[in-house]
Amino acid sequence: MTAGGKNLAPEPLEDRLRSHPLISQAVVVGDRRPYTAALITLDAGALASWKRAAGRPEQAGPADLRDDPELLARLQAAVDEANTMVSRAESIRRFRILAVDLTERNGYLTPTLKVKRALVHKDFAADIEELYR
Repeated sequence: MTAGGKNLAPEPLEDRLRSHPLISQAVVVGDRRPYTAALITLDAGALASWKRAAGRPEQAGPADLRDDPELLARLQAAVDEANTMVSRAESIRRFRILAVDLTERNGYLTPTLKVKRALVHKDFAADIEELYR
C-alpha cells in the first residue's frame, strides 16, 4: 500500500517488465511510500547485444551503465508500456538498475523463481532509498 493508501499488486507490473528483452528481473517497491518505483536487473545476454549495437565497452557492467541515457530511455519505454495496465496512482514513477542480477544461485530467487522480497528490500535498501530522494 502506498502512502496515499493505494493497494497495489506488484506481480502484473513485474511480469510485464520482465517481458522486455533487456530486463531479467523487476521488483516493484512502494510500500508506505509516496509513489511506486521499481528495481530492475539486466539480462546479461541482451545487455551484451545492446552494448555491441550501442557502441558501449564490452566490459561495462550494469553498475557502469546505470546512468547511460540510451539504456535508460529503452528501460523507460518498458516502464511506460507496463504502466499502461494500471492507473496513474499505481504507475511506476522511478526505477533503478541494480548492479547484480537476482538469481536462485545468489539467493534472491526461490527454486520456483519467485523473488525473495524481504531479502531484496534488506540488501538493496540504499538503492530503494535513492528512488525516493
